[in-house]
Amino acid sequence: MFLSQSFRRHLWIAILSACAGAVSAAPRIGYVYPAGGRCGATFDVIVGGQGLDGPVGALISGGGVEAKIIEHIKPLSAQTAGDMREKLREKQAQMRELRKAGKITPAEVLPTIRRLLHEAEITEADFLRLTEYDRRRNDPKQQQNVQIGETVRVKVTIAENAEPGLRQWRLRTATGLSNPMRFAIGQHTEVNEAEPPLEFDFEAYSGGTQAARKAGKKHAAITPPVSLPVTINGRILPGEVDKFTFHARKEQQIVLAVQARQLIPYLADAVPGWFQAVVALFDASGHELAFADGYRFDPDPVLFYKIPEDGDYRLEVHDSIYRGREDFVYRITVGELPFLTGITPLGARAGSKLDLTFLGGNLGDQFRQHYTAPERPGIVSLHATSAHQRSNSIPFHIDTLPEEQEREPNNSLGHANEVKPPVIINGRIDTPGDEDFFRLKGTGNKPMIFEIFARRLGSPLDSSLTVYDTDGKQIAFNDDHDDPAAGLTTHQADSRLSVKLPPSGECFVRVADTQNQGGITYAYRLRIAPAHPGFALRVTPSTLNARPGGSAKLTVHALRVDGFEGEIALQLKGAPGYFQLKNAKVPADKDLAEVWLTVPTAASEEPTPITLQGTAQVEGHPQVVDAVPAEDMMQAFIYRHLVPVDTLLVDVREPPPKPPPAR
Repeated sequence: MFLSQSFRRHLWIAILSACAGAVSAAPRIGYVYPAGGRCGATFDVIVGGQGLDGPVGALISGGGVEAKIIEHIKPLSAQTAGDMREKLREKQAQMRELRKAGKITPAEVLPTIRRLLHEAEITEADFLRLTEYDRRRNDPKQQQNVQIGETVRVKVTIAENAEPGLRQWRLRTATGLSNPMRFAIGQHTEVNEAEPPLEFDFEAYSGGTQAARKAGKKHAAITPPVSLPVTINGRILPGEVDKFTFHARKEQQIVLAVQARQLIPYLADAVPGWFQAVVALFDASGHELAFADGYRFDPDPVLFYKIPEDGDYRLEVHDSIYRGREDFVYRITVGELPFLTGITPLGARAGSKLDLTFLGGNLGDQFRQHYTAPERPGIVSLHATSAHQRSNSIPFHIDTLPEEQEREPNNSLGHANEVKPPVIINGRIDTPGDEDFFRLKGTGNKPMIFEIFARRLGSPLDSSLTVYDTDGKQIAFNDDHDDPAAGLTTHQADSRLSVKLPPSGECFVRVADTQNQGGITYAYRLRIAPAHPGFALRVTPSTLNARPGGSAKLTVHALRVDGFEGEIALQLKGAPGYFQLKNAKVPADKDLAEVWLTVPTAASEEPTPITLQGTAQVEGHPQVVDAVPAEDMMQAFIYRHLVPVDTLLVDVREPPPKPPPAR
């Protein structure tokens, strides 16, 4: 029998899907609110998403956090809402007849309404869900998004000794484990913005647009004044401006730091691709004192303000263009808090010991700390502690190369610093228009890599690199280099050049700021080393769900550097028995590969962490690299980013039985 090519393709896809044994309809979450809590606190959290049936628990990375499911709420379907409206209209007609006949007293109104609702098999909670459904449907400003339409309420308890910082939150349901969402552990008193409940107005509701708006109207709610230091949790709905008041004393150095994009890095269906928070500070008379819509190159705003007089002050927050939705979640920490604006130097040699200088607010002019660098190269996070309060974190670069300090004056070819590669130079663009020159000698006609680490390390420097020969003729130039490993960076401002050196091996390199800016925080690390082909790996998604004995699909992304084009063999690192990889390689010259992970034949009580490794022959030597788990996230309908997460988890379980067909 002849089968068309199209039919064979679809049949093959169906067979592969059946063999894979992946649990269908895996849960997907879009926000957690509040997106964090204080050490030692117990509170309720709402998780919004899709496919959240049968929630059984939540997994929060890092330890010290317990979570208990309270309830799951699904949005009404159009058919269910229509059926409820018909029942309500019938009962409202009965209510009008009772009133007209004088058969109920004012004291009997509410009990009668409850009796009528009971007869219609409609609870008060059902009624409120219906009024909210119609309010959202008839509100032209309200964006309908089924991807966050379901909610799960969770009771969270954070241990007193839990480590502050960002964690990863996953929801576990009967169908599997969700994608991760960021969740913060804080150290200050926390408050949530006041969110008024819907009115319970039975007689106003008739299912029409105007009546639905009236019945579902939300009155303005005022959050009581807060005491500093404090972390405020809120979320912005369409057109909303959230307002909070606090009392402050004269001469206090107030820091107001917002977490918004840091909590949900990318929104697929919102431009520019995240909640762009704007904050302003007002005095008691309503005069605006300070405003911020970002911090340097970070979309999340930070305000620094010295309080002029004792008194009450008001903080306002909203979206930059007054958008809003349930996943426009934020945390604002306010108080006389330590805040890092920079670290000098920006990095260190692996295993070395050095003194760091922390720059920022409420640290004094300089805060010095002795530091021992880890042995493993990479980027780590550092923070300062002042008066038992922990500051924000800043990235810090660890490498294995020798290090040197830039020496002024070096702002011309004639005053260039002599350096010997391989080397990392710690420098700074001290003033607007400053530029730093370095002279080096490598092997002639061989490629040399010049790379700046600055923006990736929290420096505001927007670098440019220029390489000249010994006659001062430009050989190469680069402003921004796209680094796919920097998944949270949307403006790639660090520079990188691969240059074939002149026959003499000698050249000059210039570092400058493309915006002609400069200052004490405009630091950089210039890495100069012979080209070394290699690769990094990212694996997506970071959560897998599979039936016992089945398989789940992974995508491995190869980030190749300096001309490496070879095949990369993939294997599991220290995985429990019965986990195996199929099609386990990234072919030569390819940047990604789809591989299958077969799982044990028995269901697991808890999700299993898995690590993938890649091995390749690079210049005649084996190179082994661990794959970093990541989420492939879309920004603003078009751009894609590989956002690193904590770990790759595999949930092996039997799917729930299918419900019987409706009669």
